[in-house]
Amino acid sequence: MIKMNKYLLIPLMIGILMIIIFISVAQTLTSVWIFIPGVILTFVVYLKTYYKRIPEPQKVLPLYLLLMGIQCIHFAEEYVTDFHVELPHLLGQEPYPLDYWLTFNMTAYFFFIIGGIAIYKKKKEYMILPLFFIVIGVLLNGLGHVLLSIYSGGYFPGLYSALLYVLLGPILIKRIVYDATSSHLETEKFM
Repeated sequence: MIKMNKYLLIPLMIGILMIIIFISVAQTLTSVWIFIPGVILTFVVYLKTYYKRIPEPQKVLPLYLLLMGIQCIHFAEEYVTDFHVELPHLLGQEPYPLDYWLTFNMTAYFFFIIGGIAIYKKKKEYMILPLFFIVIGVLLNGLGHVLLSIYSGGYFPGLYSALLYVLLGPILIKRIVYDATSSHLETEKFM
């Protein structure tokens, strides 16, 4: 049985709050429904990594910040190529209101920056924020743009910058998972 402590309770509460926010936002930006299972997946990744052991910030933070910078470029690519119009069109819906879509994304980036601070400060209980960016904002986003381009038979808004996620995202995940599990296994050897 898992004992409830702040390292489980705080990420769980953040995850529940994220799900509530995504349900609310999905009334206007329907594509965020995919983020709800993403929160659950991120919590599982948290339990397998940061909950066990926090990797050293110098192993994770530089690549995390690089990916945040790429996210800004990615968002700019989506903006100038009308992602907020093309994705809903592909789903048979009206375009997303630009102001709502911009506000949602900029708010998310604020929390992803807080996630970078959590990595730097080694605040285990807040690691669900950077992990959500890595698992969903980088890996799923990168894969999603590739699949959308294949499905649409050509370029889909955001593809070019998303290809950087496909290349760099797995490297960051490897650093997090390897550091968390290898240190955990080394501890078990001596016990």
